[in-house]
Amino acid sequence: MIADNLFGIAMFVFVIMFIGLVLTFLEFRYGEPKRQQERAERKQRSND
Repeated sequence: MIADNLFGIAMFVFVIMFIGLVLTFLEFRYGEPKRQQERAERKQRSND
């Protein structure tokens, strides 16, 4: 009985962690860090 409960909790935690990992990947690929990098590259090119 305890093992069944722990398995369900472990699966829930795994799913939540996986969702967090996917969201983090999407944020760094398309979000603010990407825009900051593009701004820095444009600024560097305009200074050259």
